[in-house]
Amino acid sequence: MFRKLSLLLTHLVVLTLLLQPVASATSPGLIGSHPDFNATAAKEEGYWYSRYSMNYLTQLSGLGVRFTIDPALIAQMKPMADADPNDGDFVRWDEGSATVQAVYASGDPHYAQTFNEAVITSRLWDPATFDTTITSRAMGWTIVKEVEWAKQFHVDSHFGTPTDNFGAHWRFIGMILMVEAKAQFQYITQHLMNGQGLISNSDGTIDWSGQWVMLEALSDLGQALDAPHMPLSVTNRYSDPGAAATIRAAADNLFHQLLSRRPADAEELSLALQALTWYGSTANFIGDRAAAVGMIHRHGNELMRADTSTPTLKAFAIRGLIEAYRTTTNDRYLDGAANLFNALVAEYDVAHGRFTSQNSYTIDNIGTILGAVNSLKLFAGATVDQVMVETIFSGFFESSVNISGLIQSAPPKFVARDPFEQNDPNIYYGYPGLPVPPLAGPPFGIAPVLGTEVTWDGNQWQLTNGRFDSAGAMHAANEFIWFHNDEVNGFPVISN
Repeated sequence: MFRKLSLLLTHLVVLTLLLQPVASATSPGLIGSHPDFNATAAKEEGYWYSRYSMNYLTQLSGLGVRFTIDPALIAQMKPMADADPNDGDFVRWDEGSATVQAVYASGDPHYAQTFNEAVITSRLWDPATFDTTITSRAMGWTIVKEVEWAKQFHVDSHFGTPTDNFGAHWRFIGMILMVEAKAQFQYITQHLMNGQGLISNSDGTIDWSGQWVMLEALSDLGQALDAPHMPLSVTNRYSDPGAAATIRAAADNLFHQLLSRRPADAEELSLALQALTWYGSTANFIGDRAAAVGMIHRHGNELMRADTSTPTLKAFAIRGLIEAYRTTTNDRYLDGAANLFNALVAEYDVAHGRFTSQNSYTIDNIGTILGAVNSLKLFAGATVDQVMVETIFSGFFESSVNISGLIQSAPPKFVARDPFEQNDPNIYYGYPGLPVPPLAGPPFGIAPVLGTEVTWDGNQWQLTNGRFDSAGAMHAANEFIWFHNDEVNGFPVISN
């Protein structure tokens, strides 16, 4: 009887999500666009899809080498996040959380047992489905994701301060994420770092693009441990100067190993430009900052000549050229990005939200494309047609992420968030029609995470690979949270 009542309530929740109206415009020209979906909905859904995927990878799924955070450290951190646990708002922490010191490459996001909202371990995935390879790219993007969400949870105006009577749990989760990021750095130094300071995969291979991702991760983590998130936070409860110094030194060493590296293609050039901007913005030494800027000039010039024959390569190039433009103020890079965007526009199928020369899209492709379009929204101004930027931003997001089934479930808005986060239209928390996780797929449901690949088959979108790809999902999740660049800045500036 209880199970039937629970299922009935769940179906009523889904019906409510489908029926609540929002005053907005559809994705322009997209067949099947939901009447309440627009660019603002894409921006907000990106925020939540990023958070769902990050939360499951780092604390719920078990997709990695697990470790237990010292209870004494937990006790020390709680009052740093919540100065008054008797004000009705308090930290909620379950010792059964699946915190990880290393992330595995991929896994099946189906729950391994009957889902129970009150039992945190019911969210675990089946270890038999895991690809236990540990890669530099997955580790790097995960560290960036943890740091960027920790920054979000440290925005005082959004999640409050320790003396407020709201937000305590998420302020504490920000601290947990930083503990995990530091543990992952330690794992890297003990198990993946070779004699030259490069970060190998667990099978001993070197992924050069992964080295740039790791440079970005170490730069971001070192800076976050060393300085407050000003001006959005006046303190830094993540402060750990000793760890910051060690991590910054590792970033310096990795940077010096990459000084003579000539990236192989548009993808690596783009990741190099992004990483060099992060490193240059956080490096302690003027000489290193100057060297990073010099490399940005060189790699920017190389990227202007790189093969950009596919939509994904064009997007990688746009993302990298915008970083080169922002750092150097050389309009040549902005013009190059604009020309590539015009080429994307020429083959964009507005009716189906796709590019005509590419039918299949991995989550990494989608994150790259949407990240590139977001960078044009933020920095290209009138150099590009901003109406088309908005059209592609909303239409490609709605089609490739939502209509395709790439996001496989979503919790109701009163689940997995606090009351102060529940005031937005329902469509901001998940696309209408998405099943709640326990009903997303037999036998026990599917976590609210991003899948690996979707395909346009000529008539409709299909989810062609529902596995969770850690590197791709965390890359996309970072680009998605950077839609909110006013609170979490994914485009740092190198000071003189």
